[in-house]
Amino acid sequence: MSFPARNTLATLGIAAVSMFATLALLSPRHADAEGEEAKTAENLRVIKPYIGEPSVEQDGCKLTLKIDKESYAAGEKPVVTLEVSNTSAKALTRTFNVSMTGRNVEAMSRMPAMPRLLWEGSREVTLAAGETKTITFETDFALKDNESVALRIGKDELLERPIRIRTEN
Repeated sequence: MSFPARNTLATLGIAAVSMFATLALLSPRHADAEGEEAKTAENLRVIKPYIGEPSVEQDGCKLTLKIDKESYAAGEKPVVTLEVSNTSAKALTRTFNVSMTGRNVEAMSRMPAMPRLLWEGSREVTLAAGETKTITFETDFALKDNESVALRIGKDELLERPIRIRTEN
């Protein structure tokens, strides 16, 4: 057998072993689970919103972001709760923003789907020193199937920046 043929066979063998190892590591675990843990098509379509920072302290306030349920079905509208506590020694009036972004997880592209603003809520609150208030936002956006959803306190700066595309003439 010639030298190039041996190199080709060795390369193909290494590629096959690498592919097998990758598939073994990335395959769904617990496929034989029973009951609630079973990986059925219905369970895989459940939307579980992600809260990046559930609790934040800023400008003399402690903010805690929560949602009404752990998971949602397509078409449901999340209810978002923001608990605001004044940790300073004086009364405060602040405007609080909550935003929900999403991206399609099944987009057919080599690049990950860009997040887009799905919903945004804003409320102004006046708090006495040491006071705590709960703000409830009822989103008017129905979640879609195959959507990855994230909630955050404040506006998403990445979505507010203009995107400039350079073209060469």
